[in-house]
Amino acid sequence: MSRNSFQLNKPATGFTLVELIVVMVIMTILAGLSAIAYRGIAADLRMSSAVNTVVAALDNARALAIKKNRYIMTVFRPRISDDGSEQVIDIVVAEWNGDSASANTGSSIWTFDRFIPVQGVQIRTIEGGVNVAGPGYGTGADDTWWCASFLPSILDEPYGSMVGVLYNPEGRVVVRNAESGADRIWIDYDLDWIQQFAGNLSVDWQDPDIVTNPWNTEVETGSDSFKLAMIEGEPFISMTLILSVFNEKEFRTSVDTTSWTNSSVRDNAYTAYIDANADRIQFDRYSGVPIK
Repeated sequence: MSRNSFQLNKPATGFTLVELIVVMVIMTILAGLSAIAYRGIAADLRMSSAVNTVVAALDNARALAIKKNRYIMTVFRPRISDDGSEQVIDIVVAEWNGDSASANTGSSIWTFDRFIPVQGVQIRTIEGGVNVAGPGYGTGADDTWWCASFLPSILDEPYGSMVGVLYNPEGRVVVRNAESGADRIWIDYDLDWIQQFAGNLSVDWQDPDIVTNPWNTEVETGSDSFKLAMIEGEPFISMTLILSVFNEKEFRTSVDTTSWTNSSVRDNAYTAYIDANADRIQFDRYSGVPIK
């Protein structure tokens, strides 16, 4: 038998249908695992980037406090992204220029500090569904994590509260202004001296009668005065000694927000998630330097 005849009679080789199906199944599984791994890596990168952004803003605020020899604050202010697709967090750096006012709360006279955004300081932004929270020290809710209202659903959900980090002129993190002894601190974003809470609820801090006439009790006491009840609201800021950076987009896909009947239920839901999943930023007790 010739060599050519032997080659012609050799059985044909190839993949059977079963083998092809097995290979396709394996490839599909590997593709799925790769996609899951990629999403996990992407989420980790977003969180790492957010933490670095927060630390950079805090370092900048601390340096400004020392340089200007005055109280400087960072506040985490939500807004809707330019394309309207999601909520982002702007990190605003504000300063106290000695502007304080006193108001009659009905039972005593309280002092209130007005901070304004520092001109020329870059506003850093946290994107990708990441948010920042701090304990509710403003009303003694030390065991509850506070974060601002979710603006895309602000009409349908209980309001959240604003938190910030306050540096004194020596660069240390504090929870109140020792120079004024203020009971409340707010930021006048639009520089009009009118603190707008929601709708018709506002305080004109240039009103000469504010000391002698008791003002709205809803603003005066309780956590309502810290609530962000409108997109451009200017509530009081709860000063914090620790921050948590967390994936709010992931959190909101894991809960039923329609079950939130009040702010306490909302805050408790956030607290449970943040306790288990957030990255912490603390501060050196003596220097005020942020520690990741």
